[in-house]
Amino acid sequence: MSSKITTSGRITILLGKHQAATGERVSPRKLAEKAGVPKDFVYRLDSGAARHVDLDALARLCVALNCDLHDILVWEAERAESV
Repeated sequence: MSSKITTSGRITILLGKHQAATGERVSPRKLAEKAGVPKDFVYRLDSGAARHVDLDALARLCVALNCDLHDILVWEAERAESV
């Protein structure tokens, strides 16, 4: 297994944290509107299907979610094989 960056499920988690903190339920579509990014971009990030990421769009999502970049992009380090 090789190391990789993943985004799978991260937007859903952050939206859940946002709702818990503020009581406001925000859908991925509403998040896209709030951040000024295409809704498809938000859905691709959350599904882990995004291969190329617009850094400006990612920064706008971080501002809208009040989070840091590492909350969306997660580094999965290579794991050693058990012998």
